[in-house]
Formats: sequence, C-alpha cells, structure tokens
Amino acid sequence: MLTSYSLSAPALSWGEDGAPHSSQFDDVYFDKESGLEETRYVFLQHNQLYQRWQTLTQANFTIAETGFGTGLNFLCAWQAFEAQSPADKTLHFISVEKYPLSKAALSKALAMWPSLKAYSDALIQAYPDVCHGFHRIELAAGRIQLTLWFGEAASGFEQLNANVDAWFLDGFAPSKNPEMWSDLLFQHIRRLSHKGTSFSTFTAAGIVRRGLQNVGFDVRKVKAFGIKREMAIGELNHDDQPFTKRMTQGQAWFNVRHNDELEIPRVLVVGSGLAGANTAYALAKRGFKVSVWEKASSIANAGSGNPQGMLYPKLASQDTPINRFYLSAYLYASRLYNQLSTEDGQAFWQQCGLVQIPKNSQEADKFEKLIQAKLYPENILKKYPERPGSLLLPLSGWVKPKDLCERLLAHENISVVLNRELTDLEKVAACTDLSKRWLAHSAEQQEHFSHVILCTANDSNQLKFSPKMPIHPIRGQVSFIDFNKANLQTQPASVETAQKLDKVLCELGYASPLLDNTLHFGATYDLHDQEEAIREEGHQRNLKILTRMLQVADDSFALKDCQGRVSFRCAVSDYAPIVGPSFQQRKLVEIYQPLTRNAKWQTDDVCEQDEGLYLNLGHGSRGLISTPLSGVYLADLVAGTPSPLEQEIAYKLHPTRFVIRQLKQNKMT
Repeated sequence: MLTSYSLSAPALSWGEDGAPHSSQFDDVYFDKESGLEETRYVFLQHNQLYQRWQTLTQANFTIAETGFGTGLNFLCAWQAFEAQSPADKTLHFISVEKYPLSKAALSKALAMWPSLKAYSDALIQAYPDVCHGFHRIELAAGRIQLTLWFGEAASGFEQLNANVDAWFLDGFAPSKNPEMWSDLLFQHIRRLSHKGTSFSTFTAAGIVRRGLQNVGFDVRKVKAFGIKREMAIGELNHDDQPFTKRMTQGQAWFNVRHNDELEIPRVLVVGSGLAGANTAYALAKRGFKVSVWEKASSIANAGSGNPQGMLYPKLASQDTPINRFYLSAYLYASRLYNQLSTEDGQAFWQQCGLVQIPKNSQEADKFEKLIQAKLYPENILKKYPERPGSLLLPLSGWVKPKDLCERLLAHENISVVLNRELTDLEKVAACTDLSKRWLAHSAEQQEHFSHVILCTANDSNQLKFSPKMPIHPIRGQVSFIDFNKANLQTQPASVETAQKLDKVLCELGYASPLLDNTLHFGATYDLHDQEEAIREEGHQRNLKILTRMLQVADDSFALKDCQGRVSFRCAVSDYAPIVGPSFQQRKLVEIYQPLTRNAKWQTDDVCEQDEGLYLNLGHGSRGLISTPLSGVYLADLVAGTPSPLEQEIAYKLHPTRFVIRQLKQNKMT
C-alpha cells in the first residue's frame, strides 16, 4: 500500500550549455551536441524501426521504454513514425519514470531542440500533473498514444497490460542506477514481449545483458555511438505463449484480451449517456466505425441529462486500487475536458475548482489528517483557508453533461440512431468473418457488428443476453432556481454570498456556480425509491443543504421558485463500476471450480467466451469522473492496444469479479 501519491522531484543542475544533469545519479539526461543523433542511432536504427515502419501492416505499433527523462526518445520516435509509417497506423509509446520532471523543467530541457519544437510544444501542453500511476496522453489527433507510469520501473511494468514490439532500455547508467535493473524488471520485459520483439540499449553492461538473456532474449554487442565502445541489441526469437496467457499472471478469470486481430472493427455502443458517449468517442478516435443506439428520442436523457454536474472524485484517505482508479480517471477527465474546450471553444466545462466541506467535526479531523499525511500532491488536493477545515481540489469544476455528450458524439466516425432499442443480441455460430460475429436486433431491423458494448446502466439486468449484475437504482432529485428570484430585499448579504460563488461546493450535497443566472444544487439520495415525479419534499431537503453550504439565511430562496429533475444513478454493490468483457456464468463456474477448494489457486488457462461483448455501467454519481478513462480502456481492449489501467485496477472493475468472489467463498448456489 502506498503512503503517498507524491513523487520526489529529480535533483537537477543545469550545465552552461543548458543541458540538465542529474545530481542524484551524477549523469546527464542527454548530450547537448549529439543527443538527437545518439537517440536515433541507438534506439531507432538498432530496433530497425525505419524499415519496420515503412512496411508496417499491423494497425498499431508499441514501444516501451525505461526512463522517460526529458521525453527526447519519445519525440524522436514520434517524428520518425509520422515520416515513415502509413498514415492510418498508430504508435503507442509507454515509458516509466521514478523522478518525473515538472512541466517547467521539461520545457526548459526541450527548448534545446528547435527541430522538435512542434512535437515538444504538444507534449508540454498535454503533460500530466505529476502524481503516482499511469497517465494516458493522446497526441496528433489520437494517432500517437503516450502512456506514462510515474513510479518504480518494475512496479509499472508489473501493472502493465500490453504487447510490446520494441524496447528502448534507457535510463541512467547501470553502474549509477543498478536498483532499476532488477530480476523482476526483466521478467516483466519478457512477459510483455512476443516473438519478434526487439530491444536496444545504450549500455553493454553485464547486468543488462545477463538479465535479458536469462529471460530468453538473444543478445549481442555492436558498436556504440560516438566514442562509446559497445552497446547491446537483440530480439526474442523463440515461440512464446499467446497474448491472453501472458497477461493473466495466474488470474485467468480476469482476462480482458483476445488473440484475434480485426483491422477495422465495426462497433455497436448501446446507450448515449456519459458511458456510451465516452466509449464511442474513444473508439472513433482509433478510426473505428461506431453506431450508437439510443432507445429514447434524445441523447443523454437519463442520469446523464442533468443541466450541470460536478467533477467530484471523492478521494479516499488511504491507498486502494479503486481510489487509484478514481484518481487516475479524475486527472484524465480534467485533461480531456480542457482539451475539448480548447479545440472548439464550447463552454460545456469550467475548471473553477471544488471545495470539499466537512460534514461534521469528525470529518474535519479526517481532512486534517489527510493533509498532514501528504497522500496527495498539493496540485491535486490541499487546504482551503477561506473555509476552515475544508479541502480544495483545484483541477475540478462543473460540466454541462448533455453538451459534453453532444460534443463527444459529433465525431465523424460515429452514427447516432435515436428511438432504436436493442431487443435481442445473438452470437453468430461458427462465424468466420469476425466483423459479423454479433447480430443485433431492434424492432426495425437487424445489423451485424464485430463488437458490442452495453452502456445501459439500470436497464442492463432486463437484457436477457447480458449477465445479471449486482446493480440497483438510486433516485436523485436535483433542484435549480432562477437567481433573479432570490430574496434580494431582506437578505442582501446572503444573496451576495451566493452570487459570488466561484467554486463548486460539496458537503451533504453540492452547489455549483451560476449557469445562465441559474443556481443548480442537490441532490437527494433516495434508496428503494422509484418515484419519477419531482417532489416538493426533495426541494426542501436540497434547500436546507444549500443554505448550510452557502452559510446564508434559510429564507434566502423560496421553495415555490424551485424547479428540478429526477434521475436514477446506477449503483453497484461494491461501489466500483463494472467495466470489461462480458461472460457466461455457467462456463465460468465450471472452469474455475477449483477456487471453491483453494481461494489462492491460480491458472493461466483462459475461459474464452462472448468475445467482442463488453459491459460499461455502474458509474453512480461519479460518471463525469470515471466514464472518460473507462471508454479509453474499452477502446484499447477492442483494438488490442496497451491498457491505461493498472492490472490490479482492471481486476477490481472486471464483470466476473462477483462470481469469482462467490467461488472463493464457496457461496455459489
């Protein structure tokens, strides 16, 4: 368990030539005179990337690197990939870094390479906030996918789910940083590699060559760059296990991979709310043709249809896989919303920050301990002195969910069909054309698809072709009031306080800054309540919470002036979304029956079933946080490309987790 998501900044000094130098490892990041030439010689030339990219037939090419540093290797690879590969191919670049540079230091270091300015400017703009974990960055309209792991190298590759084509084994010299070159690191380099995977490294040190040879790579020494004498290169030449088995790590019931490769999948996404829109958008950016079926007459009409929502990750006070998921998803969502707003100037999102107010003295003590423990970097969570005892999440803000869904679904590769309900879904028996393995039925017609993703929230358990999940609806009533109707005469100070609201406030409920002179607040949390009508009693509860948060008089707002909306959150019994491949329970129980006798039993034998059918639901009240990264994750599973999630997190989201849990507890009936 981690005690902090913060990471130590690298100890840097800057030479007279402007090049960064690591004081900790007494080594340079690159040579000012020949850094570009050395990168191209060592990593591009000796992985034969120029030739491999010119004749590239597979849709995606994946590079993994030890030591991101200033990103110079990545930028050179990006530039060469654009120049050498076919225009419809995608580069995935994965890199780990224990001591990430700040955005300012990165900018200063890369200023030395004017020939890469267009690439480095894009990288710097998209560079994530420094925080432990995986960070997915999409560049060049999605053609370049960068996945950064901030943390220990071996831990990052242990959590990685990917099929690597070439390795850049970089980092500081093994003699100065031997801890990185561990047996565990080499084992995972092997796990993530397939027959034909190549590597190159600037060093010929024995610790590196022996480590690679011990896990099966053919290794040889060649002439190094410049005055350096030797470097090592090689490849994996013998047969290996299929991708599915290499990724299971003993927990085959959590498999998310397939061994077939479809060049141009045709995907059906069912549902047009936040989950469906984000999933469709992520797939469309990969170049896939996506049909979105929505049974209603408009998009985002259910839980995603509220006029104003908030980015509220509800970060925990200790490290858990699910907390790491929400942290990673939160950082990704804020970057995505900023990017989308910049691209088209639409004001569906405002990054105004969010203030988390303690509900009572016990929670105030908890907040204080959280700050003192320094679990989160200050750029993510810190004290809010203007409201004693409260926390500030600077990256948060408010979103217009329906506008966001419209923006996502406007992609040219997406076709939205309204008033189209999925009535049946059948897998085509003995299908040789994988693009037609699923036949989707509606009242109007039938269509074939290679993949189907169900983003159907509370409707999911009514679908006979979907496994039954432990989900349940929770009624939520939001309220909104025209601010012109506030009590201006008798409570001017109270009204002024509300009018100056410039951040989202969260306590027992939430209140957002004014949108079109309307104050949105709420929401009720009504268990076992299926009433769809707006109730006055719900407005009363929301008003009570509002006046408490704003610290204004009770009669600042009148009940008669409130309007509202009711929707139903899709909640899950273990408070985590359900994201991943579907399954057949009978077959799952039959194959993994040994778990009932030994909960620690492991196997790499994958239960192949329902290939191409996925679930994405149960996002509750945090859909604005969790659905963007969940959509990217599913797009990577469809494409067979590197996952943006830690393996441990993917297990916690996997649809089979409930059945496996029951098997381990021997509670299957």
